[in-house]
Amino acid sequence: MGSDLALMRGQEREVRLRGQQSLHFRNDAEMDLIQLRDSRGRVTLSIEVTEAGPVLRFEGEELRLSAAGGLTLEAEDLRLHGRASLSLTTGGDLDLVAQGDMATQARIQHIRATLGNVNIAANDDVRIDGERVMVNCD
Repeated sequence: MGSDLALMRGQEREVRLRGQQSLHFRNDAEMDLIQLRDSRGRVTLSIEVTEAGPVLRFEGEELRLSAAGGLTLEAEDLRLHGRASLSLTTGGDLDLVAQGDMATQARIQHIRATLGNVNIAANDDVRIDGERVMVNCD
């Protein structure tokens, strides 16, 4: 930030933006805070700058990240959680690759090929364990 936005501890600064939105800067003992507020004063984006690093919070109805080219998310440990659901879709191929083990778990799992084969290959045994193993049944 330029020197015109420099704040003393405990101070707050507001900058008016287009569409009756505003940008708020606050500096206190625990963190520096940057907030984008809508025309009603509701916070839509917060950036908390702490000793541990920045924390981004989005408060709107929907968050959309869009890139004309590639988009990469990289972290030591990455978690995605949808409270109601999670959907991964692509208009092309999808590769799920793990250098370690991969486990899937659900109440019911469906594997369906809409055109072509379902291929299973293993370097070792292929095991199927179920109460009843049914083959070619509709």
